[in-house]
Order: sequence, then structure tokens, then C-alpha cells
Amino acid sequence: MRVVITGAAGSIGREVTEELRDSHELFLIDRYAIPGVDSCVADLGTDGVNQGWKKIIWPRSRSWREWFAGCDVVVHLAANKDSLAPWDKVVPDNFQATWNVLEAAASHQVPRVVFASSNWAVKGEEQRMAPECYLPCGPKISSEAPPSPVNPYGISKGFGELAGRMFVDQGKLESFVAVRIGNFYPTPSTDEVVRARWIGVDDMRKLIRHCVEAEFKGFHIVYGVSAQPESPYDLSYMRRLLSWFPRQSAMNS
Repeated sequence: MRVVITGAAGSIGREVTEELRDSHELFLIDRYAIPGVDSCVADLGTDGVNQGWKKIIWPRSRSWREWFAGCDVVVHLAANKDSLAPWDKVVPDNFQATWNVLEAAASHQVPRVVFASSNWAVKGEEQRMAPECYLPCGPKISSEAPPSPVNPYGISKGFGELAGRMFVDQGKLESFVAVRIGNFYPTPSTDEVVRARWIGVDDMRKLIRHCVEAEFKGFHIVYGVSAQPESPYDLSYMRRLLSWFPRQSAMNS
């Protein structure tokens, strides 16, 4: 498969690239050059041509959008990842960039977009259900929960989910899966609440791989957390959709 990865220089982007590079043809895009790797350096919040290349493999006049031609999946990770970022910071990096990526995917008839959403998209629901949702047998937030953000960053992720649903409903994308990612660190936090939302490196890699490779159509939401019972999110829909379940947990890492 031909897979575009945006935000490929980021912490998740590097792991996803390493996971998929031997089994898929990858096209990497980021605002920053990736040392030693062919990649497009571009600001996805603009419609302009690429700003440069790390190892030039196409003319400098070529637009980043043309990387989408002939691709099977776009993994859209690029974003301002600061959950406390103000409105003026998330508008170009999260709202506009996500819209541009969806438009580019649709115009090049890319069948699927995998969107890096966030647990911040449903932070309002999590706060409403706390502390019971952190109990192993407590109520959990399902994949059917609509966005309930509490800040601009969360709104930007909710926007991405809604935009993806619109593109699917209008027949412009065959499938779109939003991954509401929790706290991605190599090792779990000592803070109990932060640890409840943790996802480990191996689980993150395998989750995105299954989002890329699994057979499904339509709009879907899954949660990007490892398998700790204290997680506030219901992972059952992810198991059904992807025929996969996280193996790691904060307690055995």
C-alpha cells in the first residue's frame, strides 16, 4: 500500500514510520526535515508549494498535495499538539491543516484517512463522569460519544472528527477513522489519572497499523490507549472494528 504520513517527524510519526516502512510504500510530510529520509517539508496549513526537500526527489515547484496522488491511506498526525495552545495557534495548525489534508485526500480519491484525534475531544464527558470512569468496573466513554471539548485544542480535534464524517457522508472518502489518542509516552506516568490514559509505543504502532490495514468502510472512532482497566474509555468497538486489542498495560510495562 502507498501511505502518506503527515507529521512524520513527530514522536508518534517516527514510531509509525518505523512500524510501516518495511511493509508499505511511505510518503512522509512534516514542517521539519527528517534526517536521512526522503521527505516533503511543508506547512499543511497553507496551499503553497513545498518549502524544501530532504533529498530532492521531485521539482521544488511541486505542491505537497501531489504526494497524495495514487495513495491508499493518509495517516494525518500533523498538528499543534499542545493541549493548552490558544485559539490563534490551533487555527492554522489544526483546523486549516486538517481541512487541507481532507480536501487533498478527496481530490486525489484516497480511499482512507486515519486521523490523530485526542482524548481532549471528549474531555468534557470525562470530567463529567470522573472519578467513576477511572474505576475498573466503572462507566466508560464509548466510541459513540460525540465531541465534548473544553478548550481550543479539543475543539480542533472535534472539528477533525466532524469534518471526516462529512467527507464520508458526502462520498468523498470511503473510510475515515479518528483515533482519540491518550497520553503517549515510552513509560507510564506515576500520576494515576495520567496513567489511566497511557498508550505505550508498541500499542501505538500496532493500533495505527491496524487502522491502515483493516478492512472497513465508513466513519469510525476508536481510542488510543493501552489495556489498563482504569482507562476511562471503552475499547470494545476498537476490538470489533480492527480485530485487535492492546497488549500493553501501565501495570506490566
